[in-house]
Amino acid sequence: MYRVKTNYKTLQNALRTTGAYETPLESRPSRPARKSTWHALRGAGAVALGSIGRCCWLNVRGKFNYENWAESCMNAIQFAEGLGAVVTMRGFAERAAHPGPVVYVSNHMSTFETVAYPTMLNSFGKIAIILKKSLADIPIVGPTARAVGCIPVTRKNAREDLVTVLEVGALRLREGHSVVIFPQGTRQAVFEARRFNSLGAKLAERAGVPLVAIAAQTDFMQTGKLIKDFGPIDPSRPVRFECSPLFRPELGAKKMHEQSVQFIASKLSEWGLPVDAK
Repeated sequence: MYRVKTNYKTLQNALRTTGAYETPLESRPSRPARKSTWHALRGAGAVALGSIGRCCWLNVRGKFNYENWAESCMNAIQFAEGLGAVVTMRGFAERAAHPGPVVYVSNHMSTFETVAYPTMLNSFGKIAIILKKSLADIPIVGPTARAVGCIPVTRKNAREDLVTVLEVGALRLREGHSVVIFPQGTRQAVFEARRFNSLGAKLAERAGVPLVAIAAQTDFMQTGKLIKDFGPIDPSRPVRFECSPLFRPELGAKKMHEQSVQFIASKLSEWGLPVDAK
């Protein structure tokens, strides 16, 4: 039977009006597809060609903007839903009620959240993502990322990256972008609190904007043993995103950081995922 694919505008409207989204029943197959490495190839196509490739093509043609960035990245969410993964997004009501930009911090479990966030978070205004400079140096990909305000960092020189994020990140926030940071720096199956740096909280305090934490479970897309991006995909595992309350800059960077780590750790533990809170 033909399944209706969720439109990105439907997803965004749900987040703005109700603070939540869940894969509609009419978009779900009767049962999830089996766990398979073959799906990783299809997933790479959905992400690399359907999402990133389309963004690059639009940028080359001078037609790339935040709206079609969100639309293109919806392809990855549709891919997950098409295999039978149930995607849920909750807790966004307070974020939706806040009219200005924020700093988002999120755990980093797989490639999926990096592609899903442009669809999800552009619901509340423009975003700028902190990304590895090595990605920004790729021809065509780099100019496309910069076209939507993404901020490259080395992830090799901590002091240089701190200056870049605090200065360029504050500029993006003044321009009306929300800034998205993955403080772990790389994908991790186990959430380790000590590796979740406080850069996002420092930027939020400096810019005088709220900090928002997002707990993400995207381990349906697993890390490959030989090539990270080609691990088995298990559509029976849920895909979940939970948004925290707004942590106000008056709390100070230290307290905002502690609360964001506590929120993510508690949600992942609630979902039965491994957490090292030390």
